[in-house]
Amino acid sequence: MYIIFVLICGIFPFVVTAENIICLVRKDTPQKKKHKWTLITLIAGTLLSAAVISAISSFRWDEPVVIGEYLTELHEPFYEKNVLSLCLFALAAMVCLYLLDRGRVMPPLAAVICVSGVYGGIILGLFYISQLAVNILNDLNLLVAVGYLILFPVNFFIISARVIRETVLLYTAYFRENDIEPKNRLDGFLRSSLEKAAGWVLFPLIGLIPFTGVLVCLCILVGQGPFGIIRAFTNTSDWTYSTMISPPPVEYEGHYLCTVAVNGHERVVKPLRLGVRYGVVIGVNRQLCAANAFEQLIEDKAPRLHRLVRHIYDKYGYPVSKHITTRLRADIVYILMKPLEWLFVAVLYLFDRDPESRIAVQYTGRHVREFTLKG
Repeated sequence: MYIIFVLICGIFPFVVTAENIICLVRKDTPQKKKHKWTLITLIAGTLLSAAVISAISSFRWDEPVVIGEYLTELHEPFYEKNVLSLCLFALAAMVCLYLLDRGRVMPPLAAVICVSGVYGGIILGLFYISQLAVNILNDLNLLVAVGYLILFPVNFFIISARVIRETVLLYTAYFRENDIEPKNRLDGFLRSSLEKAAGWVLFPLIGLIPFTGVLVCLCILVGQGPFGIIRAFTNTSDWTYSTMISPPPVEYEGHYLCTVAVNGHERVVKPLRLGVRYGVVIGVNRQLCAANAFEQLIEDKAPRLHRLVRHIYDKYGYPVSKHITTRLRADIVYILMKPLEWLFVAVLYLFDRDPESRIAVQYTGRHVREFTLKG
């Protein structure tokens, strides 16, 4: 099963790329074969690209990256809340490419709109590549992942070059071989313009304006707003067009309650703020602070007991943390630890004069003694 997965995900994209290059170079390739590889490219490229992008990171720009959870220590390259706009633009471009690649003569205006959509896909692909390529020299994992992701837009470019060339030849031959009178002035104007090579550059570029306008209206209707496609690139951190500044990354390895605090779902584990542990910025919640305050109280009141507690925790807590690798597992551990959290708080309220202050100063680099009144 693993071998099949590697073949599909690792080798298949390069096979598809090779086939698309052959279809571009060899003019005697049957139309059905070329159209088949176009369809395969669009479907497989979409699915595999989505999988790899999600593997890079799923942290929004306003969330601290959890070190070691994804391939990189970067945030998501496209803003989750506006990624639908990006998908709509990409889908429109792929549909236009698919329709043009059927090798059939379409009405002149429909052909211009489809070529405009393909041009829009090329522009979107260039922005897509430049968004991802900024960090590839800093991380070997990212270099491999981005290199893999670039294959899809590159294949789109290859197919687009072939399809536009074939469409120009198809229409010029059709207009010359079939002496059909234009139905109106607009039809005649479009036909005469498309017979010239310049027309296949000028008209699709003009057609990009209404094409983009329709997509923007569609984005507004689905709640993405008029600038959804722009925000998909800019409402990010760490990438080429990013405009947001993110909180520093956090470390969850080693302390299983640290893992829970940053790795669980926010509505469950209820993170409070950022803290510092051994010089590393981490996310903390009340459960983590209460447990650490309990340990600190034992260290202050009964040092020998603290050494025993610390030994037990180091022996069993660290191995547990290595298995908390998903949000669901972190949520489960948080819930299971609730009775102990209540016990820790009860002990603090029983033996500490100011338990809430002790809990509040955990992971701030300060000790509760600095804030406790004498008496």
